[in-house]
Amino acid sequence: MDQNVNVLMKTAGCSKADAQNALKEAGNDMARALELLDAAQREVLVFHLRFEKKDGEGAGFMTAIFDTTNDGAIYVDLVYPLGGDNARLLDINMPPTVFAKTLESAKDKLSERHRGTSGSNATLIRSKLSANFIRKAIEYHNRAQIDGINKIFGEALNSVFGEELSVRYFARSQTMSAIVSLIKAPESAEKPEDIASKLFGAKQEPRYNAPSPDDIQGASPQEPIPQIVLICEPEISPFAGKPAREIVEGEEVIVKIKDARESARYFAELIGGSVGDELVPLVAPVIKTAKVSDTFVETFVEFGPGIYGQYFTPPEVKIKMKTEGIEIYNPFQEEESLFADERFGKQIIRGLITLIASVAVLIVAFVVIGLWVK
Repeated sequence: MDQNVNVLMKTAGCSKADAQNALKEAGNDMARALELLDAAQREVLVFHLRFEKKDGEGAGFMTAIFDTTNDGAIYVDLVYPLGGDNARLLDINMPPTVFAKTLESAKDKLSERHRGTSGSNATLIRSKLSANFIRKAIEYHNRAQIDGINKIFGEALNSVFGEELSVRYFARSQTMSAIVSLIKAPESAEKPEDIASKLFGAKQEPRYNAPSPDDIQGASPQEPIPQIVLICEPEISPFAGKPAREIVEGEEVIVKIKDARESARYFAELIGGSVGDELVPLVAPVIKTAKVSDTFVETFVEFGPGIYGQYFTPPEVKIKMKTEGIEIYNPFQEEESLFADERFGKQIIRGLITLIASVAVLIVAFVVIGLWVK
């Protein structure tokens, strides 16, 4: 250890304390420690974001650190959704290290499934932060163009979460040495099948065993839902709907799948939830519902074996129910089949009446002509 510290001190021209800290953060990997020491003197721009749906149900927080020299994303982390006291723990004006550690703490309070989803979404968002994106963000920040930053970050978030979000941000310049504790080793490149495995579980070794119907009904809302979970949004019915807090397992609600992930789009099309870019409302039974906080209720629906939907709504929001007699639009629903029993029977009766009337007219015509000839 001491020998590595001495090597780092001579190579990087740093103090003993800096060399020790770099080795500790790098897990005694000398190459990584040198990268950290080299980066420590570079200036970075740290963004803190708060985002939420425009109706205010649940909030998300994200931190992103950009290298202003090389236009690269050094660090990205997020947590979503948070409500009530958990959301109030985070303030985008916090110092970077405090914000990042508080975000990490808030994530630890989520269920295992939500922590996993937050991690996957952070990876997806980081992949969208190209050098061009980062240059734009830095330029907008330097010019104090707040709307521009909110727009480009909003587009990146919307493409991952599949819903329109409002965004607020705070940013400050830092040196890498001031935030070295946040730096993580770069993630290895992932293949598409690896990402799909993270999102939905591996094909060969599924993360969860498929439950029986009895297991689903009795499962705890805090436990991970097995198989595939798609982000949804319920149809709202302000007058005739049922409040989210009163909906129970077994009742059927009307939802749309609003999940922008490529793998999720595939499953949405598979079960009829979308045609091209058009979303199609689906009737689905509720299998779990739980009041996560005073701010929102978490609900799960089942689209088919192993395919589930999840949405969050304020407790008082009224959801469209199947029991309201609402039917999914079918342009041909009023058109009877040509061979429907009722329609076919009516056609036969009309045909007989027409035939009898025609015969009667012919008989009368022959009688009249016969009398006229005589």
